[in-house]
Amino acid sequence: MSTPPGAVGTRAAWAGDPPQRAAARQRLLEATVRCVVRDGLAATGISSVAAEAGVSRPTVYRYFEDRHALILATLLHAGRALGADLARHLRAVREPDRMAIEAMRYVLGEVPRNALLAAMWNSTVLDAAMLADFTRPDIVAMARDALGGLVAAAGWSDAEADEAVELMLRVLLSLLVAPAPERSGAELRGFLERRLLPALGLARTSPKTSEPPMAPKPPRRKR
Repeated sequence: MSTPPGAVGTRAAWAGDPPQRAAARQRLLEATVRCVVRDGLAATGISSVAAEAGVSRPTVYRYFEDRHALILATLLHAGRALGADLARHLRAVREPDRMAIEAMRYVLGEVPRNALLAAMWNSTVLDAAMLADFTRPDIVAMARDALGGLVAAAGWSDAEADEAVELMLRVLLSLLVAPAPERSGAELRGFLERRLLPALGLARTSPKTSEPPMAPKPPRRKR
């Protein structure tokens, strides 16, 4: 049985019986998850993953070109699971503006609760290369799959959807890496309503909750 992304399993060597390629990659990803959660991102490398999986360094290189490729694949592994959870979470929402806001709030809330993603974001030495890969085409495509309901509800074309999802990823990345100032749930919702929705071209369909309505101006008195 495979270890869910973000969960910590136990070490299991291959004992001279290597699995098929897909299964071998999966085991190495699971070993990487355990190393990152236990030791941190900066301390996780090819040697530590090989030791955790009970294989040699050349065996790891057989499936992953280098450390960066291994870490990126592990992040994608966790991202796919989070994307599937997000898609299920958004099924109860119909309006595209609410879906966009709820998607951002959900991911921001889930990252600290996922052992792997939390270890990555809380690392004192966050890989610059990993940050640079956050908006790669394959990651944008993965996020777009998770946000398929939003894309359909908003009526975006393929090009519009790619740009909108890329923008959401960029805003999400900035909020994860630089969370200050801290905002309550209502404050975050208001911030995203005012700044994110216009950038996405989404009109608000739900009542505005973050700002009080403006009082009508008194009629001008005739002189």
